Amino acid sequence: MGDKDTLYGSVTSSDIAEVLARQGVEIDRRKIQLPEPIKRLGEHSVPIKLHRDVVAPVLVQVVKDDA
Repeated sequence: MGDKDTLYGSVTSSDIAEVLARQGVEIDRRKIQLPEPIKRLGEHSVPIKLHRDVVAPVLVQVVKDDA
């Protein structure tokens, strides 16, 4: 964590797909339409393309890990 709740790394579509898979939801990371990696704590609405004409937003919450 840096100043003003910015991350040294970032959250990518692969990271989101991995967390969803651990919760039993298999989504191809290429379907997660993240315009750019997430670099801040907080809630972020991320669109997931389920079908050619169907896009569903998923709320991603990035929190500080105390480990």
